[in-house]
Amino acid sequence: MLLRANPFGVPRLGLIVPKRIFPRAVDRNRMKRVLRELFRAQQARLGSRDILIRVTATGLVLGEVEQCLVGA
Repeated sequence: MLLRANPFGVPRLGLIVPKRIFPRAVDRNRMKRVLRELFRAQQARLGSRDILIRVTATGLVLGEVEQCLVGA
């Protein structure tokens, strides 16, 4: 996860879910939906930041991602 301040006043999310980690499009899309929902739940607390989440393993723990968003 990478964080960077932005000048727009709203948080923005970028997702990278590679085909080599989730070969089926259904799985990639589901992971993106879940990550977007975590982002939406925390969006009011994030301030003006750009957040990039890169999935690097199939064993992604969504609780860890949520903790990173809360701590951001």
